[in-house]
Amino acid sequence: MTAKKENAKRLGIYLLIVFAFMLFYILCAKLMHQSNTVYYIIYMIFSFSPAIASLIARVVTKEGFRDMKLHMHLTGNIRYYLLAFGLPLICLSAMFLLPVIVSGHADWLGGFTFGNVLSNAFLLISFSAVQSIGLLGEELGWRGYMNQKMEPLLGTVGTCLGGGIVWGVWHFPMDIAGYFGGNGTFSEVLVSTFGRLAMLTCFGAFLMWLTKKTNSVFPAVIAHFMYNESQGAVMSLLAQDNIPENASLPLWTDVVRYIPILILAVIFMILLLKNKKKGKRQPFHAY
Repeated sequence: MTAKKENAKRLGIYLLIVFAFMLFYILCAKLMHQSNTVYYIIYMIFSFSPAIASLIARVVTKEGFRDMKLHMHLTGNIRYYLLAFGLPLICLSAMFLLPVIVSGHADWLGGFTFGNVLSNAFLLISFSAVQSIGLLGEELGWRGYMNQKMEPLLGTVGTCLGGGIVWGVWHFPMDIAGYFGGNGTFSEVLVSTFGRLAMLTCFGAFLMWLTKKTNSVFPAVIAHFMYNESQGAVMSLLAQDNIPENASLPLWTDVVRYIPILILAVIFMILLLKNKKKGKRQPFHAY
């Protein structure tokens, strides 16, 4: 069997298992709303399903457990860990604040004092070391396994696009959970799903670049944590000001919101392609 066929086989098995977990989550959605204990157990299993799928695929295909990218590789890579922490915070802040500013509501930003911002940053730092480890369940599968199998088949651009779409679709059960619980309409679920697809496809380029530069999944784990938690931190600062009730932004600002993460995607896609060209001329991290 050729290397490409072997990669396709391993990728196919991985995706089959991942989406089997996704279907299981959807089928259990109503049951999860009836019991907090059931919700927690199924949610945790689902959260770790990418890692579980990668381990099963390695066993089934007899690939073994080489190159799982579980070494932290701190020497010479501290700057990438700092970037993993800081860049999502900056990018997500821009995504929330830019629409507010360009629509003429800068007065809503009263909660963004130096002290408030600094205290929130310290909270994120203190939580990141512990809580981000939970995201290893995702990154061990997405960046540590799926991207490795996709890149020889789809190339760098195809892996970022295809991998981002797969990652976004995998979140669909979470998007639809509220609908099953009687909150929101199906059209709102679709809007949330497509918005997440766009966001994760763009952000995935950054996570893939981090993994390739460090040959470790841990910077991606930290960046993933910051991607999730930065949104809550920014919203909590916005909530500290006296924003009028029923205040809303113009619809056109929804487009503005995606500009920062689109810029992020373009920059790191270019860097990925640049690294790939270098790799053809000199040794580069195995990926």
